[in-house]
Amino acid sequence: MQYLASLTVSGIDAAKFLQGYVTCDLEMIQPKQGLPSALTEIKGRVIANGWCYGIPTQVTLVFHQSLVQTVKNHLGRYMAFAKSEFSHETTELGLTATASESDVVLAPFGWGIVPAASADNQLNHLTVSNEFPIVQADTSGLFLPQMLNLTQHSAVSFTKGCYLGQEIVARAEHLGQVKRQLFRSQLSNEEVPVGSTIKLADRGTCTVVAVDQDQTLLVGRTPRPN
Repeated sequence: MQYLASLTVSGIDAAKFLQGYVTCDLEMIQPKQGLPSALTEIKGRVIANGWCYGIPTQVTLVFHQSLVQTVKNHLGRYMAFAKSEFSHETTELGLTATASESDVVLAPFGWGIVPAASADNQLNHLTVSNEFPIVQADTSGLFLPQMLNLTQHSAVSFTKGCYLGQEIVARAEHLGQVKRQLFRSQLSNEEVPVGSTIKLADRGTCTVVAVDQDQTLLVGRTPRPN
């Protein structure tokens, strides 16, 4: 079973600190609404993605459970220069189709997060059917946000200030130089774990980024125009 995790950063400049590392604009942060977001490295590749919510002095990041230590290691190397610290983490959260059971509404879908033990966990189904993949350990650091369809779901702000990898992400957006993109495919009778690769005639070598039964999200070569 796949789960999400949450990690909270607290301190007088928590939001200000994270503003330099996430793709959403934390000046818009709200305590009860999760902003779709990604955490990128210097080359603009997505380390983790999901949502951010909270207040300026306490920001919670929601992402895949397999990336808790990766995210802590990535942010921790910069945190020494900020008046912030990790204050809380939860390693198993379920994703639900509605936020009726949740304290937080996840934009732009209206989903909710609840403790795994009480959740009708629909993480795979919801993310695949809405083409909103959640990066996992096996796909971390491989793709620009545009390759994962994250810009289509407002997970990237192109009006906020600089963040790590921002120049490359912005250049790819404005120059249209992304040569790989997300697509959904039905791959019946095949076991295709996340992170594996398959070859398709019209898409080249593709990487599996999410699976829900026979529905699969892959990143492959952008089709040539007819």
